Amino acid sequence: MTRQEIVIKIAKINRIIGEWKYRLDLDGEVEIETLSPDLLYIDEWVREIGQYIKQNPSPILTRQITNIGFTDLLEDYVQKHEEEIESAYVWVLNKYVKQMRDLQSLCDKQSVKERGPYKDLIAPLANEQVATLLQRAVDAGILDCHYQPTLQAKTMQLKIIAFAVSSLCGFPRAYAHFEKQWNREGNRIATCRMPRRHVECYEAAKTLYPEVDFSSFEPKHEIATFYVPQGDDDIIEMYNDLIKFGYIAPDTDLSVFLGIFDKKKFRKPVEWIKGQRQLAYFVYLAFQKFNKKTLWIKGETCFRVNGNIPHRASFVTGWKI
Repeated sequence: MTRQEIVIKIAKINRIIGEWKYRLDLDGEVEIETLSPDLLYIDEWVREIGQYIKQNPSPILTRQITNIGFTDLLEDYVQKHEEEIESAYVWVLNKYVKQMRDLQSLCDKQSVKERGPYKDLIAPLANEQVATLLQRAVDAGILDCHYQPTLQAKTMQLKIIAFAVSSLCGFPRAYAHFEKQWNREGNRIATCRMPRRHVECYEAAKTLYPEVDFSSFEPKHEIATFYVPQGDDDIIEMYNDLIKFGYIAPDTDLSVFLGIFDKKKFRKPVEWIKGQRQLAYFVYLAFQKFNKKTLWIKGETCFRVNGNIPHRASFVTGWKI
């Protein structure tokens, strides 16, 4: 087995696992059988890569292997969907997970020698600049002396630290290295959202890195309106019923209500005068079918409850604001 063949196999694994993760983020589920036919060989490739690495240690190959990631997340997905996946794929993926863990353990042992004084940091982070920046979080009690989260550390604080250090060090993917460093691939920091209340400790974390521009830290959504296949007559009937039965404010202008179905006509959110639980139930029943992927984004854009923006997380569960 030549080095070039090993590099090709690493690239193929990265592509397959990356495609699986992309689809998972997009739809929440993946038809494993529709991925590359090469998927059935990845366990064997990992075994061959491991044999080569044992005989030919290479920092470059070690970093490429470390960048594959998502092993824990894949294992969890296969376990939860085992009955839906063809047995041949379940068998291969379970073997792949075991082989990949063994390979990553081997790479970790080899990279410890390479990292020298930064042995507590994974290879891409093992340098003086990253260690110096993370020391600020250590001094603040968010990370311990091994650069791992303390028991008091919150996920959003870790996201802030990862964003700041990545920005200053020029890492193209802000959270990828840190999710590996902190073993958060199954509980990803990248998808954590800033709460609307009690944000003092998160703002304090930002002050650790005053030189960082956090303006792009939290994604901002454009005005999102609901799509419905019905015409204006049906929408007007819905509007009249919601007023009649006391769900929206009686002084709600029809043009305001029509605006939540047309981005160009959107003027302002509709005031909902029942509880948030009833609002969540209404939004789900009325709009879920045609607005599934952005249902709760649209819900918090198009409605207010007692003048407040519905908190998306509690919107989903139906809890009060």
